[in-house]
Amino acid sequence: MIVTIANQTGGTEKSMLADSLAALRTQTGRRVLLLDNDPKQSSLGWCAERNASGIRPAVMARAISGKGMQPELENLGCRFQDIVIDTEARDSLGSRSALIAARLVIIVLDSDQFNVGKLDSESSNCFSEDKLTARIATARELNPSLRILVVITYRSTYPTFACLDAARQFVAGIPCAEFFARPIHADAVLHQSYLEGLAISECADQQTAQEIQDLYSKVFGD
Repeated sequence: MIVTIANQTGGTEKSMLADSLAALRTQTGRRVLLLDNDPKQSSLGWCAERNASGIRPAVMARAISGKGMQPELENLGCRFQDIVIDTEARDSLGSRSALIAARLVIIVLDSDQFNVGKLDSESSNCFSEDKLTARIATARELNPSLRILVVITYRSTYPTFACLDAARQFVAGIPCAEFFARPIHADAVLHQSYLEGLAISECADQQTAQEIQDLYSKVFGD
C-alpha cells in the first residue's frame, strides 16, 4: 500500500505524520519504506537520528527525486509491503507522481487555517490548499480509486467546534475526500521529540499517542 502525505504550505507536521505512520506500520512486522520527496529531507533526517539513537523499531528511509519517483516506485513495490511518501509542497514531477501512485493521500492542514476570525480576511488563505486539491483531482483522473483523507493538526488549544465545522465545509468541497474527525496534537514539545527521532506514538502524552493510533487505524484498517 502506498500512502502519500501532502500539503501546500510545507511544515514539520506533514513529516511528523508521515514518519509516525511509518514507525507504527513497521512495528507490526511489515516491510515498510519511508520515502522522502521533500527538498528539506526532514523525514530522512528523522530516520537517521532515530536509527543512530537505537530507537526501535528502526525505520527504513531514503530520499527520492522527482525524475526517479515513478520508475522507482514500480521497483520498490515488489520489495516492500507498504510505502509512505513524505512529498514536497510545491507542484513538481515528484509530487505529482506520489499522488498518482498512492492508494491514499493524506492532506495535512493546520487548525489555524480555519480560525473563524481569519476566514474573512484577505491575508487568511486557508484555501491556499486549492492548488494541491487541483493536483489531486488531476491525479484521480489517472488513479480513479485514489482515497483522500484530510487531517487537522493543532499546536496548543484543541480546535473549536466552529473551526472544525469550517474544516468540514472545506473538505466537503473536495470530491471524494473524507474528513478525519480527530485532530492531531503537534506542539513544541512534540516537535522537539520528533527532532530526537521519536514518533508521535512514542511521546509521554497518552491522548496524543491515541490520536495518531486512531489515524493509523483509519489509514491501514487495523
